[in-house]
Amino acid sequence: MKIMKKKFFLILFLPFLSFFFFTSIVKAQAILEPRSCSLGYGCPEGLSEIYSQMGEKCVTSYEEFKKDPVNSHFWVDDEEITTQGKADERARQFIHWVLTHPSIDNHPSIFTIWSNVRNVAYFFALIVAAIFGLGLILNRRFNFSQKIEIWPQIFKLIGVLLFITFSASIVLTLIQLSDVLMKFFTETLGGKDIFNIYFSKTFDEKNYQAIFCKDLNYKVQESIKTEVFLLKLTNVTYYVLGIMIILRKIILWFLIFVSPFLALLLPFIFIRNIGFIWIGVFFQWLFYGPLLGLFLYALKVLWQNGIPFPFDFSRVGTIAGYIFPTGTTILYGGPAQVLSVVNSANYIDTYAEYIISLIMLWAVIFFPWWLLRIFRDYCCDGIYAARNILMSIYDQLRGGPTPQPSPSPSPVFTSTALKIPKEVEIPVRVKLETIEEIKKAKTEEISKSLNLHVSKLTDIAHIETNKQIYHQITQNLNYLKNPMNAQTPTERQRYLHLRTELTNRAIRQDQIAQRIVSTLSSSKFEQISQKQQLVKTLPQVVPVTQVISFKTKLSAPKIQAITNNLTSNSNLHQIISQKTNVSQNMVQKTLTAFAQNISEHPLTIVQKVSEETRLPKEQIKTILKVFKETIKEKPELIEEVAKKEEVAKEKVQEVIEQPIITEPEKAPEQIISVPPTVSLEEYEEVKKMWMNQYEKGEVPVSENIKSRQDWVDQDIVFITNTLNKLLSPNEELRQQGLDDVGYILPIFLINNLSGEQLITYLRAKLEAAKQVKMMMEKEKEITQKLKEKSDEELVEVKATKKEEKAKAMTMEESLKEEDTQKLNSQEN
Repeated sequence: MKIMKKKFFLILFLPFLSFFFFTSIVKAQAILEPRSCSLGYGCPEGLSEIYSQMGEKCVTSYEEFKKDPVNSHFWVDDEEITTQGKADERARQFIHWVLTHPSIDNHPSIFTIWSNVRNVAYFFALIVAAIFGLGLILNRRFNFSQKIEIWPQIFKLIGVLLFITFSASIVLTLIQLSDVLMKFFTETLGGKDIFNIYFSKTFDEKNYQAIFCKDLNYKVQESIKTEVFLLKLTNVTYYVLGIMIILRKIILWFLIFVSPFLALLLPFIFIRNIGFIWIGVFFQWLFYGPLLGLFLYALKVLWQNGIPFPFDFSRVGTIAGYIFPTGTTILYGGPAQVLSVVNSANYIDTYAEYIISLIMLWAVIFFPWWLLRIFRDYCCDGIYAARNILMSIYDQLRGGPTPQPSPSPSPVFTSTALKIPKEVEIPVRVKLETIEEIKKAKTEEISKSLNLHVSKLTDIAHIETNKQIYHQITQNLNYLKNPMNAQTPTERQRYLHLRTELTNRAIRQDQIAQRIVSTLSSSKFEQISQKQQLVKTLPQVVPVTQVISFKTKLSAPKIQAITNNLTSNSNLHQIISQKTNVSQNMVQKTLTAFAQNISEHPLTIVQKVSEETRLPKEQIKTILKVFKETIKEKPELIEEVAKKEEVAKEKVQEVIEQPIITEPEKAPEQIISVPPTVSLEEYEEVKKMWMNQYEKGEVPVSENIKSRQDWVDQDIVFITNTLNKLLSPNEELRQQGLDDVGYILPIFLINNLSGEQLITYLRAKLEAAKQVKMMMEKEKEITQKLKEKSDEELVEVKATKKEEKAKAMTMEESLKEEDTQKLNSQEN
């Protein structure tokens, strides 16, 4: 909203500022012989005596002036001064016309446009009525037991049609009432008289025909330039005031045109806020006129009775008060002055009076706008509250008492499966239902009651791993952003009171309230500012050599030496060249540049090597990958380097196997360390909580996630990419990284947690996911082996059974044959 206001004023003043600076350029004039002032005298009457007292003189010819241009005064006709005088008179006539020629608000053309819009609104009202009717029919058809109230819908429809019919009359009446108040101050009380105090004593169009002169004396040129500057500023002031008055009327006319549509916005809850915004804008411009008239009247009274500053006007018209010499026949001064050639802002008191008068006029122009803007921003909360109260009363009268919302679960952060014996802090829930209870509660208690308060990373993990609490926090944030989204009138009223109270406390410099309000703000400027503050606290990335040093227990210089030995091997260059189809010279340059930049930011090494060698980044990655694989295939090379650097060959092998060497973006958790602000116990606890969640928690099934394995894999990719963005030196990528964690970012911002804590939390979560993935793969591998072994055993058993069964069948058949033979023998 602030940005919109700045744009509005910039657009408003840009033409005037351009005009102001353009006209301030004094063009060189090729005047060979200045013409004496056409007013008919050498010097203005009253100045000759002043000049003589100062030891100077007034001359009547240019030749005489050139003899002593410092002490001689020669008044001549001047094009620039005449142009300025005419511009002054034009500006005064413009503002006088604006104030004495009111608009014709009931002009037939306005009603013609409004009637066309009204007919369109009637058409949409019929569509709305048809939708309501269709909804009632469908409701009655599919919900037999539900009681349907038709009359309230009919009354609403009648109200919509009545407002559309009389919208122009209602709006026009309000506009005319405001104009009556404005005229009361500007005409009855004489507010418009303040514009007749400059340039001349009377308002006469003949002033525009005058020719103005200036003094060529060297010592008065600064006074002339200062006077021209102030007169131009005065002209701009008059034009801005006149344009604001005209702009007010034009905007009110346009709001008359769209007023029928207001009746169509209010019945629908999802677009109702647009209607309230229209109403707020209408009243803002409506009351601007009366407030402007009131302040103009106040300004006139102040100027007539004397501006309450300690001015000293005792030197007016005397030689003691002739400090800033008069250089033109355009006279100017403050409201308490009687202008003359010896009283035209000639010393500091009269000059300051004129400056203060201009400042007061600017205040009159913009102070009403500012007041009404504040009123519009904060009174809407009161309007919403009153509306919610009325809706609540209506609900009670219509269908009995409003059911109280079920109490929300206390924000006791518990993991879904992790059981660690520790002291559990059970926060005391503060009841926040009425305005009195909300005002009595501390801001920290309000934050805790809304489940927005956290003090450590384990609390964040509790929120993410508890679906119910996470949903409740998300709902609280959404309702605080826009209380009208709440489901019941009671909830809308409660969240509206909470938001209003937090806003008031933020104005009183309550830091917790300020963070909550800023986080909930829809202003892009506020959001960018908050994110920039968080970006400043992101941790510094650990260089590659330091990471490997920590992993291998070797010193950073020793790791640098090992890298130099490996990258400078010519045989290795030849092998890599053959495998990658890159020239041996380019391979050598690439590996040399890599060794030289190994102590830089891990995520920028490839970029820097690419810039130095002018090879694509993908080709650089391929060379480094082949470099790593080739070294693993050359144990003799590893042994040679180990012997040269006097370290165990296992250490050299360990250095090469570190993924951060060639692919740091795949292991961003290795290039950051746990900051002092986070204890190792807290870090490990967060890690264990997420390991437990990945192993036993509910799988968030979606289009891309069908199993636990999919969930873990997707989280690893997402967190890795996010960490790479947050740790990148590129400011734009860092902002994108913060956008990626927008689902938990409000909690970090509200509780003033640092970027270091955010990175540490993501690192713990990533390590947990990777460890769970490793365990799942091992489990899968063991299961596969057991399955294969079981299959082998099952095959052998089945074969034995078939064989035994076959033997049994053979024996049975032989026995049958023997029995048959015996029977045959007996028969014989």
